[in-house]
Amino acid sequence: MPRAANWLIGLVLNVFLLTALQAQTPQNKAISEIARFDAVLDETSGMAIHNGSLWTHNDSGDEARIFELDMDGNIQRQVLISNADNVDWEAMATDANYLYIADTGNNANTRSTLVIYRISWSALNANQAEAELIRIDYGDYRPGNPLTHNFDAEGLAVRDDELWLFSKNRGDGNTRLYRFPKRPGHYRPQPSQTLAVDSLVTGADIHPLTGELILLSSRRQRENFIWRAPTSEQGVQWQDLKLIRISPADQWEAIYWDPDNHCRILLSHEDNERGFAGLAAIELHQDC
Repeated sequence: MPRAANWLIGLVLNVFLLTALQAQTPQNKAISEIARFDAVLDETSGMAIHNGSLWTHNDSGDEARIFELDMDGNIQRQVLISNADNVDWEAMATDANYLYIADTGNNANTRSTLVIYRISWSALNANQAEAELIRIDYGDYRPGNPLTHNFDAEGLAVRDDELWLFSKNRGDGNTRLYRFPKRPGHYRPQPSQTLAVDSLVTGADIHPLTGELILLSSRRQRENFIWRAPTSEQGVQWQDLKLIRISPADQWEAIYWDPDNHCRILLSHEDNERGFAGLAAIELHQDC
């Protein structure tokens, strides 16, 4: 098919999805606070759950360390990642064998190569662990425009044999999906989809059984949203999305399906609007 025809089809599809989004009326839900984190976790940014423990890390400026907490938010221990640097850690993702830490923050668009650290769960039984490296370069990368670029990313999820990275687009307000293998290597993915969220995506997770995607995002007016959509091998089925507006407003940073309750979503926030960092939940009830 000629390139012009492909471009036209893509434009029509994006307009259709944007129209569907504008017609979507958000459901309003209040969060339930579960725990307040210790002050050392004032910039908690990524979150994962494994074998009944919650794992998190701070944003840029901290050591290359992760924290294991109980589900009441109490720190049990910390693990140093010996061959890593916390340039701008923004997200976590998991599968049965590994924890993935996304060093993909790029606020001023000064980074052309980003790193995702893969650490086996068995290695995390010690207080120090070594990571395998997954390096990525955006296939559509453009330098410059530090305040209005599309090359920051704070949402990471596992789907089958891939990692799905969702960008935080300060330029056009959408999010781009980059897909690449979850194996060590150096990849240059092109965006496979652009999703019209008209907000800044700060977290992502995909349910390992249902394949449902959840995205967490915020707008400058201090509105926070959860976007739910099915996924398949072809990508995100955005036309089937469900939208939730959450309150109270805060700097919500991470989102994760509760592994023990498929109708419950867990979220974490930094020490911002309410003077503490912590863990919260949303109950979907009949909507799940």
